[in-house]
Amino acid sequence: MDDIVARIRSKLAAACTEPVPRPRTFVRAPGGQRLGTPLSEERVVAYETAHDARLPRSYRTFLREIGNGGIGPDYGLLPLTRWSAHDIPDPSQQLGHVFALEPTDSVASDWARLRDAQTSPYAGTHAVVHRGCLEMTLLVVSGPARGRLLDANLGDLAAPPVFHPQPDFLTWYEHWLDTLPGGRLIPDFRDQRHGSSDELIDILTTSGSPEERRAATYTLGGRHPLTDRARDVLVQALADDPDRGVRMDAARALAELDSEAAPVLASALKDPDHWVRRRALAYLLRVSNDETTYGAAARELLQDENPNARMAATNLLHRAGWTSSQHR
Repeated sequence: MDDIVARIRSKLAAACTEPVPRPRTFVRAPGGQRLGTPLSEERVVAYETAHDARLPRSYRTFLREIGNGGIGPDYGLLPLTRWSAHDIPDPSQQLGHVFALEPTDSVASDWARLRDAQTSPYAGTHAVVHRGCLEMTLLVVSGPARGRLLDANLGDLAAPPVFHPQPDFLTWYEHWLDTLPGGRLIPDFRDQRHGSSDELIDILTTSGSPEERRAATYTLGGRHPLTDRARDVLVQALADDPDRGVRMDAARALAELDSEAAPVLASALKDPDHWVRRRALAYLLRVSNDETTYGAAARELLQDENPNARMAATNLLHRAGWTSSQHR
């Protein structure tokens, strides 16, 4: 295990030689550090004792020898004490419970049974990455898949989680570093796609696979500068790609790379999927403070048919100050 720790330290140092792209999407450790200070054995043991659980060895090693929270996939690694970010009820009593799901071909049917049998189907897992909205990467702490990582949409318990192929946390984190294009830091790795911008555009416009189109869309979001052709394709994808994941990633890419993205994001406020509507509103408010032009369309989400969309809109518009007399 010493070898992989040394490799991770070396690769992370090499990847951090340049400014981090899209810094708003990355969690950084306190003080602006790439990773938080490693934890002492006493701190880790005290945490395990408090939660009646033993953390998987690979994750313990990362915490003890590399760092505690900070630079990582998506919005970054959560520090140890943020494990309950996925809002499990009574988290102090849930971490030591057994997570019964196994990474087999029958994940979907097994998950349906587990979900129906338990009020907290993700008990026994530990949040390590926030992927956006209610999507998380979780580490299995107890049960047959102990040590494995999985992606879960906590706002849609009907959707089964997706296991990452790596066997443990260190291997998973090193894989993220290995798949960074040219060694440069980017938020996501599971959905990254190798190829030139033109090749990615071809995939986005011609592939029949939603997974391939999502990967191409997300990867285009990290390509600077955004070419005119790439922008046109992303705008079209946001408007009419049949996969909501592609539309959501197109919104993110445009918000990050296109200074004139506000009108396009505003049009996505009427997307048929409430996840896309919520994402479009969040990104619209990020890129524009023009309430005069976009306020009326944005406030329509306060009466959205989906309660989660209404709740998100209330919070986002309140923070942005985009309110009017009838909604105060």
